[in-house]
Amino acid sequence: MALVIGNSQYREIPALKNPDKDAEDVSKTFRLAGFEVFAAKDLTRLQFEEKFRNYLAAADGADLAVIYYSGHGFQIGGENFLIPVDASLKDAADMEVQAIKVDDILRQLRSRSKVQMIILDACRNDPFPRKDYWLRDQLIVAGGSGLAQVTGSQNTLIAFATEPGAVAYDGSGDLSPFSSSFSRRAMAPNQEIRSVMAAVRRDVVKATNGKQVPWENSSLIDDVVLMRGAEEPAPSPDTQQNEQVAERGIQVADAAEAIGGRDIRVPVGVGPVPLKLELPAKDASISLKLANYPAAGTLSLPDRVLSPESSLTAADIDKLRYEPQIGSAAPVEVGIEIRAGSAAKRSTMQLSPSVDPCDQAAGEPLDLQGVVSGRLPNEIGGGAVEACEAAVKSYPDIARFRYELGRALLASGRIDEARNVIQDAADEGHVRAVYELGYIAASGMSAAPDLTKANSLYAQASDKGDPYGMTALGRALFDGVGVQRDTGKGLDLLLQAAAMGHVDATKDLALIFKEGRNGVPADPARALAFLRAGIDRQEAYSMAILGLWPKRSENTVPVCKPKVVTKVVTKIKVVRTPAPKAPPPVTKIPAKRIQNGTGPASWRGNGGDHPEPRGGGSDSGSTDGDSTGSTDSGSTDTGSTGSTDSGGTDTGSTGGSDGIR
Repeated sequence: MALVIGNSQYREIPALKNPDKDAEDVSKTFRLAGFEVFAAKDLTRLQFEEKFRNYLAAADGADLAVIYYSGHGFQIGGENFLIPVDASLKDAADMEVQAIKVDDILRQLRSRSKVQMIILDACRNDPFPRKDYWLRDQLIVAGGSGLAQVTGSQNTLIAFATEPGAVAYDGSGDLSPFSSSFSRRAMAPNQEIRSVMAAVRRDVVKATNGKQVPWENSSLIDDVVLMRGAEEPAPSPDTQQNEQVAERGIQVADAAEAIGGRDIRVPVGVGPVPLKLELPAKDASISLKLANYPAAGTLSLPDRVLSPESSLTAADIDKLRYEPQIGSAAPVEVGIEIRAGSAAKRSTMQLSPSVDPCDQAAGEPLDLQGVVSGRLPNEIGGGAVEACEAAVKSYPDIARFRYELGRALLASGRIDEARNVIQDAADEGHVRAVYELGYIAASGMSAAPDLTKANSLYAQASDKGDPYGMTALGRALFDGVGVQRDTGKGLDLLLQAAAMGHVDATKDLALIFKEGRNGVPADPARALAFLRAGIDRQEAYSMAILGLWPKRSENTVPVCKPKVVTKVVTKIKVVRTPAPKAPPPVTKIPAKRIQNGTGPASWRGNGGDHPEPRGGGSDSGSTDGDSTGSTDSGSTDTGSTGSTDSGGTDTGSTGGSDGIR
């Protein structure tokens, strides 16, 4: 699996010349090597989060996960950051909320794959005017050029376009010296990656007259070969056959008709799906070649992954499989050239990705093993249980469907059934299910609350890279709830979860920096940066505290215009009513899930899936993750419904997306 990114068109600083072309060239290289490639150019911060989550879901269990990045990147305090095209980095807190930390990327890859590679053609000078930024609990002054040395874990290779602290060059051509050499050297068959990188180093040193020396840190214990030996060519037609040319032409035409013009729906996230193609005759004289490889996703046979221009035999065609790329909904075209003797014809078919009804009804936001943007619990409506029961029956080996069935059962109030199904999903390796078991233990849904058990489960999910688990454990550690307090580790986990797009983490960080707690100094500017990050993701609390509200759609009603238009003047008297008296205090009630809608929300990056049980999180006010996010023209009680309006806000309580306390 490979994620290839080229960032050239920066908005606040001059554009770079080569990264977009570098990314295109490297993407072709990985495709020819048989990788599924997630390719992207000019990503904003939010676009990177989405692309990276989809890539992680696809890379779950991969033998080799590769990330190749070309664009701006630099170090602050020994930490390396990749810079999205919309970064401004004007304020001290902007690095945390606008840039991408390489260590966070590597941590996620380690939890997903057997071998990890990060290749960075990003060691360029820092072009931004500001030179000091917040990192965790310190304000760090930037120093030095290029990127800092990174220490990987076992079976990891981290390659840089130049040595630590040095600058890489774009070169005089369309490609950087580093990416140009990498694409060429990686295509050599049966070359181990460390030999490839040594050859790249020689090329770049020569091309730059010694000014740029590529460098890598390797802890690989397995050999990694990107390009295997060339495929055996398809058997050529027997030249001794007495078959007439006309008959061969008929065979080719029949084969093209059997394959071409078809539109095959292929489910997403269930592995390679057989296309069930059949040729009228499997004559050995017929050969096939991939003339148009799908723009996204992977074609394969049971024994190998196919690459562009792969050759096939007539016997292979009914074994052909396709796996759609997660996050890509557009249909793709596959072109196959069919040949028999001198007769040849090209046939094209369409493959259309489809999302299972269970994923549509009960998929969860920020699930790194999910395939959709997801729904919050109160958005899971009728029919979800039936849809997910059908999915579990059809795909008994896909743990995701079992977990989503558990979510649907929880939403319908069938707690004991849900817990058992979610336990099964956790046992089968679904990480979010582990977090969910922690939530059930902490909330006391079916037994007395057990924060020790909950935090243990949160830790397991966090270690696997789950942003929900990071947030829940980070809160507990930061405030010492159910576990010995470790403010530094708690803050770091919240920052990691925020970097994955979890808005509850951004909200908690905003409150921590607003108030100053547990030794972390108050910093209103830093708090504002995290509130803005929440606003970018349409998080209700962040919008409410800043007096904003979601945009309403304007409905246009067509009317018939009369022939004679009469001007009508209506006098309007404005009557201002006094503000209502404060309501009497109410007794807080235990957390309950709310189910009151079936329609999808407008944005699905929201990490707030659950009510946080009392005592299970930070004492920053109550939060509302199952809120409806309703909008009105009155005042806002952010501690109860998480609604947003144009009036005042009750900032003493937190009406976010995390749930009712």
